[in-house]
Amino acid sequence: MDFSNTRIDFSRPISSYSKVRALISKVRRNNPMFFPRIECGAYLNVGCGPNIASGYVNIDYNWHPGVDLVCDITRPLPCGSGEVSGIFSEHCLEHLTLDGGRSFLAECHRVLMPDAWLRLIVPDLEMYARTYVEWLDRGSAALPNEHFVNGTGVNRPVALINELFYGPDHRFIYDFAALRELLTELGFRQVARRSINEGADPRLLIDDAGHVSESLYVEGCK
Repeated sequence: MDFSNTRIDFSRPISSYSKVRALISKVRRNNPMFFPRIECGAYLNVGCGPNIASGYVNIDYNWHPGVDLVCDITRPLPCGSGEVSGIFSEHCLEHLTLDGGRSFLAECHRVLMPDAWLRLIVPDLEMYARTYVEWLDRGSAALPNEHFVNGTGVNRPVALINELFYGPDHRFIYDFAALRELLTELGFRQVARRSINEGADPRLLIDDAGHVSESLYVEGCK
């Protein structure tokens, strides 16, 4: 019998195995035993994935080395009301349903201190839609990023639209108007479109430059 595919490489960290990470995620997710103490004045990096930010409480649904809190962010965050100094979330909100996103953003408003900022980065529906329509009108619109070619290999804007809506676990895609309306409804003020590395709180400017070609940057103040 061939055991070559079942051997463990002892030079490889055990935490690098997907099954180990899945088990740790299941044990730690929403389990108060593993909730870190979140100090008053902390900054949160929500939906961080493997992009761990130093000086932040790093939060994700799945565990990776460096993730401090494993939880479903549509449920209440283990923070007191008005205790968080800032929240950063990049390419996470689109993985929630509209109702789930509303629940998460309401929690952000609850835990933020007065005058503290929420910074959201999501795929920009308007950018995708404009690219598609310009291609139809002129047949010359360049793809914003060569990475966005769907599984069929169709290297045209129609592939961008399909990947946007049928991409990995996408549930709801925003444009600025929709996100501004939702944030305003939940009590955020001074809701504004921003640019990469431009915003009201310098501590929140930890944007990933790899997403700039497809991203909508929005901030709101409590």
